[in-house]
Amino acid sequence: YRNKIGALTYVQFMMDYGRDRAPTHPNGSNAGPSVGTKVALSRLSPDCPYRAEATAGGSFEFPPREQPMHAVRRSLIAAIQSVKVQNAGVSPAIADQVSVVSFDAISAFHAPKIEIGLTADYTSAMEVCSKLQVVGDIGYTTAMENGIIKGRNHIAPADKGGSGRKFTTKVMVLLTDGVPNIWQSSNAEIDGYSTANPNADYYSNLYPWYNSVLMQSAQMQVEKTLLFPVGVGLGCDYDFMDRISRMNKTDEGGQSPRGSGNPAEYEQRLTDIFEEILKTPNVRLVK
Repeated sequence: YRNKIGALTYVQFMMDYGRDRAPTHPNGSNAGPSVGTKVALSRLSPDCPYRAEATAGGSFEFPPREQPMHAVRRSLIAAIQSVKVQNAGVSPAIADQVSVVSFDAISAFHAPKIEIGLTADYTSAMEVCSKLQVVGDIGYTTAMENGIIKGRNHIAPADKGGSGRKFTTKVMVLLTDGVPNIWQSSNAEIDGYSTANPNADYYSNLYPWYNSVLMQSAQMQVEKTLLFPVGVGLGCDYDFMDRISRMNKTDEGGQSPRGSGNPAEYEQRLTDIFEEILKTPNVRLVK
């Protein structure tokens, strides 16, 4: 209601609706991919302008460059390119595999999604990253635990229902610009686990949205899956990111990797963080 007419307001209007919402319909029914007219920033709109850009992994067509999402896209591509270089000449059957899982909310059109399953086709994974977009800011849109569970189940070995390989190091990088505001596990399950496995990094049981993620991190540490939380943007809660790292024992001196709140630094800082993760002793890339 404080918006005024002008280009800045129009851009803010489009970002508020994100890739999913159609301003032509009420918020309760405007998220379906085929519902209404999406804003021009959305890849679901026929008016969405694409722009070719050179990246560390080659040239890709990108939708409009809203931040910090565009820096995330480019740094993900750079990270996957690093994996590609280190796997040059290795058979896809034994090469390192990558996967991309997105998470927003939990409704039909926002549920966590495997954008590309585990693969050694690095170029296809980069292509997927080039098209990632955020949803609008309507409702609860940070289902962090749900996204972790989706990714965790996917990279689990086949005998545990996943698509991962046995006897390999499983690594998950959690990229987020905010704090969770919706979760999957029941409060009783979260409280039961934190009581049976006490840790000073848990919040009080009044904060299940935080503790749900910390529980996942602790469980992944037990199964020797590495979880690296990486915060981006101005809204990131680094105290929470640090707790996730400490739960999984991927922290450095008690801290998680530090992103940046400066848009001019987003891409380089994220790229540096990915490089640091890939060089972590426990992350064994093939030679």
